[in-house]
Amino acid sequence: MNIEKLIEAMGEGVGKLVFHKKDGCSKKISIEQMSPTDIFKVVFNRLFNEKKYNEAENLIFDELKENYSPEIYEVALEFYNSLLDKSDEELNKSNFPREEIYQGLNSIQKFKDKE
Repeated sequence: MNIEKLIEAMGEGVGKLVFHKKDGCSKKISIEQMSPTDIFKVVFNRLFNEKKYNEAENLIFDELKENYSPEIYEVALEFYNSLLDKSDEELNKSNFPREEIYQGLNSIQKFKDKE
């Protein structure tokens, strides 16, 4: 699926998430109104909600390498902290062992230390 089509299809949800729009608002958000960070968040949230944790993690590290910002670092930190709350069974179903969470936390810290 084309990334633009994905984002266009999620426009209303993005508006609620990114721009804090209220329910019932039908105005669509165009891709031109979104920053690269907004687009990252949309794609990341979709992967996370679909329990595609490995893909979400890859997206985080790609973004940290290309466009590091404190905001992206915070998304990464929230990602790993939310995974720590999940059961080992749920993590294993998604092929994301708990050890990988700790490795990820250590890896993102290296980006923070470079600030």
